[in-house]
Amino acid sequence: MIRKATAADIGAIEASYNEVFDREAETGSTTSWIRGVYPTRETIERGVNAGTMYVYYIGEKLAASVILNSYQPAEYYDIPWEYPARDEDVLVIHTLVVSPGMSGRGVGSLMVAFAEGLAFGQGKAVVRLDTNVTNIPAQRLYSKLGFRLAGKHHALHEGTLDTELVYMEHLL
Repeated sequence: MIRKATAADIGAIEASYNEVFDREAETGSTTSWIRGVYPTRETIERGVNAGTMYVYYIGEKLAASVILNSYQPAEYYDIPWEYPARDEDVLVIHTLVVSPGMSGRGVGSLMVAFAEGLAFGQGKAVVRLDTNVTNIPAQRLYSKLGFRLAGKHHALHEGTLDTELVYMEHLL
């Protein structure tokens, strides 16, 4: 069951972020995230405190986490979205993390389906997201799930991570 994260989940979420950092240090980065820069424990705490961080466990092991809200960073307003929508009609997927040991089990697809269901239940019209241009596995997943590429843009992600992002959207 996917549920809102609580303070009790913060350690597990942080450990999953560190697993991603460790794996990418060994195999090469696709996310271009930087340990200690983004995402951090503060990212998790903000999501938990805002009630926008969600978690999915398989048994006792955290399988995935994601932040879901309507916050669109400034660069979103420079993207030529095919589906124009007011901020309140958009759900944005932020920092979707599947724990490395849980990959290949459909967990990412499940989390995206949950996000779309949440958006639909809240009366949203579109789901949007961004991912690093080098994160081809994520782009393939989102494309397979019906998301379309809306554009690319250089960004100072979360005000700290200088990167090139692709922006994708899915009409509900």
